Amino acid sequence: MAYKNILKMMVLSLLLGIIFLGCAHQIRLEVQRPPKLNTVGITRIAIMPFEGTSGRANEMAQYATQVATQKIQGNTSLTLVDPTLVQGRLSRNESIEDLVDAVFRGQVTKAEESRSTRQGSYRDRDGNVITYTDYITSVEVELNYYLTRARDGSLIGPERKSGRDSRSDRSTYPASDRLLRGLVDRHLNLLHQDIAPHTVIQYRSIAKDKSKDKELKTEMKDTLTQVKAGSYKIALDAYLSIYDRYNSLAAAENAAILYEALGETETAANFMRQVLNATGNPKIREVLARLDKILQDQDILAADYAEAKTLTERVADFASNEIQKIVPAGARIWIYNSSPDEVLAKAVCDNIEADLIRKGISLVDRQNNDLIEAEQRFQASGAVSDDDFVSIGNASGASVLVNISVTGTGAARRLQLRVLDIETRTPLLQSDTSSNWDI
Repeated sequence: MAYKNILKMMVLSLLLGIIFLGCAHQIRLEVQRPPKLNTVGITRIAIMPFEGTSGRANEMAQYATQVATQKIQGNTSLTLVDPTLVQGRLSRNESIEDLVDAVFRGQVTKAEESRSTRQGSYRDRDGNVITYTDYITSVEVELNYYLTRARDGSLIGPERKSGRDSRSDRSTYPASDRLLRGLVDRHLNLLHQDIAPHTVIQYRSIAKDKSKDKELKTEMKDTLTQVKAGSYKIALDAYLSIYDRYNSLAAAENAAILYEALGETETAANFMRQVLNATGNPKIREVLARLDKILQDQDILAADYAEAKTLTERVADFASNEIQKIVPAGARIWIYNSSPDEVLAKAVCDNIEADLIRKGISLVDRQNNDLIEAEQRFQASGAVSDDDFVSIGNASGASVLVNISVTGTGAARRLQLRVLDIETRTPLLQSDTSSNWDI
């Protein structure tokens, strides 16, 4: 028996090894997206209570209001206004334009549950027929939401959501409340993407060339090693050379991915357009369509949602100047983003990095694998000490840490910045409460 168990484990390990070896290497990218709804010019918003059309719908309407508030409150481009102030003005037929840009409203039009049973049977090890009863609870929720512009009363939306769910148990009917709330959560999960600019995480898989050319395969394998090491510029040049010499579409596709990872999406699109004109390949056409959509979204964000960007640049410029005042000569700076999911925090980090580079200040390579893995561990744990920063900083060759995060919401939103001398473990700068850090 022990021998059989060992054999099973060996076979399982071999299969897992084959699976992992066959997985394509992926590159993580952050892509900026405009909202689904046209919310241009809306930064101040009041969330009115959802309305219900029945007893259970009223209960779910209260819960939907809580969820919607949490979702919108977590978005850095929107400021929440007390809905009671808006409701008071509306009840007196007074203008609300000086309070909000738009009012958010919603309805739960259905929140129903039903119960049923299902009979079944099976044979036990002795061949006896065992009968059983499944007790099933089923639920259905439908809701919608929309915005009304304060200046003219025009509607934005509505967005309609509907769905069903069910659970079964062998002893009793499962409670319906948890199922109903789960559906509301699911319907409102992407609410922030409907009404505000946002960041989505995407992964690009490095393509493998399927030809039988041994020299080509060797070059592709060597270049993949550079990609895994985070040497994107070196790998990009190699893929471009491989495409020129072998006409490898996989190399061309990988070059476009690396252009994108290096922030050169427009160059990636232009290159893919050249490859498509030369080959007419449908796969290249798909890649080009994706890149063109990203560029289109960037144009929309720049043209219609530029106000937040201007504020971000102002705060980033101030932060960069403060950093330069106190860092020692010859410092090598590691900029760590403690709020990786915050659009503004990411933008501030990017702007500070760009400014420091322009000023000739040395930064730790953001594609350093050890640094990336360490930051991912930090984000997963949620608790990072100065000792952790010092250890990773020393390993990556950094002498100064700049720790950035965004706190608060709406008018109380602020950039928090802390600078630590890694070599001496001495704090060099901590952002204060002045308006210079408001974001």
